[in-house]
Amino acid sequence: MRDCVFEVVSGLYTESVYARGQFEETPDKIKYIWNEKHSEDDRESIFHLSCDRKTKSCQVVRNGDVNSVMDFKEGERTGGTLNTAYGVIDVQIETEYINLPGGLSNALEIRYKMGQGGDE
Repeated sequence: MRDCVFEVVSGLYTESVYARGQFEETPDKIKYIWNEKHSEDDRESIFHLSCDRKTKSCQVVRNGDVNSVMDFKEGERTGGTLNTAYGVIDVQIETEYINLPGGLSNALEIRYKMGQGGDE
């Protein structure tokens, strides 16, 4: 694993988050690990992201104030679970696209919509 700084851009926050972390890339897999803390009141969250280059599928595991597992597969609906202080919330994830590093950009980008629910 190599050290790096990540820029995390999310519709949940008005500004980008810069986070120290580590990454490893092989011809088949990508692994990123980083920490985020958005305010003094928040507990630091640790994120583990892994991607399979062949299937263009990714999984993000978060441990912190909210624990979650979210699966992304380009062009498909997948599921996820958010374990919050208020209970467990099942979510549906519709992944529009996954841009993997290489070619025109060294960034990983996942564009998705997320909503609460089971098999709706």
